[in-house]
Parts: sequence; structure tokens; C-alpha cells
Amino acid sequence: MDVKSAFLYGTMEEDVYVSQPPGFVDLEFPDKVYKVEKALYGLHQAPRAWYGTLSTYLLDNGFTRGTIYKSLFIKKIKDDILLAQVYVDDIIFCSTKRLSREKKAYFSVRTNMLVKS
Repeated sequence: MDVKSAFLYGTMEEDVYVSQPPGFVDLEFPDKVYKVEKALYGLHQAPRAWYGTLSTYLLDNGFTRGTIYKSLFIKKIKDDILLAQVYVDDIIFCSTKRLSREKKAYFSVRTNMLVKS
């Protein structure tokens, strides 16, 4: 599954400021800068912000993080298991039949992410 515009879902944890973009300069305050609240493409912090947002969501919804591979998330419900392996903005799922129907719901609900299978 590929998450469209994944890096735009991350929330910045550190203070990042950007200058006014060309064509949008405030003539009264030409030296004004803007504080970035959500991650932007091109920021070095964007991948980390996306991964932080996604991993927090998964952990809050009953997944546990793998002990060796920190990008592997595991959810066990009785005899069923759902694995989610995250690589940048791609997620590979492996699950028992019952949980395979639920996997898409976990990700399409989160901040209205548009998901391509």
C-alpha cells in the first residue's frame, strides 16, 4: 500500500521557520517568517515527522513495535495476526484472513489519508 502525500501528514516536533515564498510577500512585513506546523516536502525533518505520526497512530491502536526491526508493527488478536512493515511511504501488510479485511480501515480513517493499494 502506498500512502499518497505521506510526508504532509507528519507533525513537526521542533521549531522550523520558512521565509515568505515569492509572490506571497507581505509588503508591510517583507522580512516576516512563518513557523511550520505540519511537515513540508523538502524539509529534512519531513520523513521523521511522518514516521512519528504513523508509529504513534499504530501504537495507540493496539500494534506493538518489532524488537529487531523498529519499522515492523504487529497486532495480535487471539489467533489472528496483522503485520505492517513500513518503508518510507509504503506499507506492506501480512495477515490472517479475518484481519485482512480490517487493515485498510486502519489507514484510510487516519487523517483522511488517501491510500492506493
